[in-house]
Amino acid sequence: MRFPLIACLVLALAACHHGPPPMPTQAFTAEGVTMQLDPPAAPDCKPGTTYRATLTWTVKSDLPKTDVHIGSPTGPLFARSNDQKAHEETGDWVKPGMWFVLLDREGDTVLGAIQAGPKPCP
Repeated sequence: MRFPLIACLVLALAACHHGPPPMPTQAFTAEGVTMQLDPPAAPDCKPGTTYRATLTWTVKSDLPKTDVHIGSPTGPLFARSNDQKAHEETGDWVKPGMWFVLLDREGDTVLGAIQAGPKPCP
């Protein structure tokens, strides 16, 4: 009699678990949030070029605890802030197509995403 009870409890808990936030398919920011990557693209048109950049972000005053992840909401942690306005410099490793994903640390909600892009090439 214990097994069915335990199985039901495990299934109920599994149903309550929320997976990681979904990966954005395009750049966006939630209301009251800004993100900027400077420079936004590599200085040349070569696909393998890496470069340094500065990511700057602001959030509403009620959401100051933020994390920035690389590649996806569950990717490597790049930066963490407890302030409404923040910035972080990268090393020489930003590549065209790389995503920077801003999360509300307490709610695990994606607040914004920006992608390093190739600049228009001739």
